[in-house]
Amino acid sequence: MQPLSLILKGFRGIRDGLGCDLLSLDFERLADGAQLIAIAGANGRGKTTVMDNMHPLC
Repeated sequence: MQPLSLILKGFRGIRDGLGCDLLSLDFERLADGAQLIAIAGANGRGKTTVMDNMHPLC
């Protein structure tokens, strides 16, 4: 599976931190042709939230 995008809605920590109700990540644009991507950041910045929500819609 190769994730192409992720839309996060209703996650209080992300909304409060960024001032957004909806966060959309376009992995194709962010990767810019890279074969490997690292998600890095300080504690409590949403890395686990992003990884936990990378599943296909049913």
